Amino acid sequence: MNSLTAALEFVESINNEKAPDGVSKRLAELGQSFGFTSFCLAAIPEAGASFDGSIMLSGWRSEWQQRYLDRDYVQNDPIVAKARTASRPFLWSSVARDRNLSAAAQQILSEARDYGMYDGVCVPVRGLQNYQGMLIFGGAEVRLNEREISVLHLVGIYASNKVRELAGANTTRSRHRLTPRELECLKWAAAGKTSWEISQILNISQHTADWYLASAARKLHASNRTHAVAEGFRFGLIR
Repeated sequence: MNSLTAALEFVESINNEKAPDGVSKRLAELGQSFGFTSFCLAAIPEAGASFDGSIMLSGWRSEWQQRYLDRDYVQNDPIVAKARTASRPFLWSSVARDRNLSAAAQQILSEARDYGMYDGVCVPVRGLQNYQGMLIFGGAEVRLNEREISVLHLVGIYASNKVRELAGANTTRSRHRLTPRELECLKWAAAGKTSWEISQILNISQHTADWYLASAARKLHASNRTHAVAEGFRFGLIR
């Protein structure tokens, strides 16, 4: 099976998926057909924001994902940094060759290799309302021609749109996805209140207010608090 056929079959197969898990399985299978062993589909968080609420689908090894989140690697990840401005897919190896990489960036790429990700490809995804996302595949040495890279670009855009569509449908159908406290914090954030102000209004700690807002953002597949508020309005959770 050639790469274009594989991509077209992927697009056709996820059209009927009713949940993100189905798309995740298809992405894993497609990645394997290209020789990849891992993937991650995510929104690109704003500078300084956590990556936890940005992950839409993850095919990373759980140990690597936990390490990545615990150490907040997204702040220094050179792949994410390039994805913010790139318009076309690019190979990790092209980033690794940059002699101006910081020690922290080099460390992240080095540790990724310990988890079997020696090289990979990153597909930037752009959407409405300045949405920025990315689909990352990782594995051993990558040998992709321009046609195959273009195919993965199509896959990244389609997969991202499908998962965001499913997330919206699921949120609309199941408003209990957000707990009453998460929704309450989100509504106050929409009113322009800071975490400290929310903590005073609800008689909780500022840390707890931040936690509820981060949890709401994660459930809404939002990249940050502002994005979560926008999604809340879009799905009718905030009126």
